[in-house]
Amino acid sequence: MSMQPVPMQPVSVILIRVDWDRTAIPLGRLPGRWHTLHLGPEPGYPFGRKGLALISAWTQIQMAGEAGIVILDGDVAIDPVDYRAMMRAITAEPSAVHVAPARLWPKSTQWAGWTWAHHRGEPSQEECADPTVFSFCFTYLPRRLLEACRQAGMAKWAFPTCDSKVTEVAERMKIPVRVVAGASPKHLHY
Repeated sequence: MSMQPVPMQPVSVILIRVDWDRTAIPLGRLPGRWHTLHLGPEPGYPFGRKGLALISAWTQIQMAGEAGIVILDGDVAIDPVDYRAMMRAITAEPSAVHVAPARLWPKSTQWAGWTWAHHRGEPSQEECADPTVFSFCFTYLPRRLLEACRQAGMAKWAFPTCDSKVTEVAERMKIPVRVVAGASPKHLHY
C-alpha cells in the first residue's frame, strides 16, 4: 500500500498593498483579500512613518490565527503565479521571512545599475539563495518577527530605513530568509 502525501493546509496571512499617495499599480484580479494601506504626504515626505503604518495595520487587522503579513509595495506588480508561489513558500515554512526576487532600479536606489531587493551584505546583481538583507517589494514577515519589531520601536522607523531595521531584527533573532522560487515580481520604479 502506497502512502499519498497529505496536502498542506494553507496558512492564514494578512495581505497588505502599500499605496503611496494613491499611485499604486492596480491589483487586478489577484487572489486573496487584499487590504490597502494608504500612505500620503506628511512632513518630510517621502521619508514618512512606514514602520508606524505597517505595525498599525498589523495590530488593527490581525487576529490570533494569522501567521504573519504579506507586503506588496505599490510600485511592484505581481501576477497570480507570483501570488501562488509566495503562498506555497509561506505554507511550507511559515516561521521564515519570504522574499520574492525583485530587481530594484537606479531611479529608486540612486545606484549605478539594478540590484536585487534581497542580498547578503552589499547590494548586488548576484543571485543569493540565503539573503540577510531584504526590502518589502513582495515580502512575507512572520508574526514572531512583527511582534519583535513592535517591541523594538517599529512605530518610529521611517522610510527608507524601515526595511533595513526589520532585516536587522530578523538577523538578530536568527529567523531564516528564503527567496521565493517561481516568483518574479516587477518593480516598476525605474
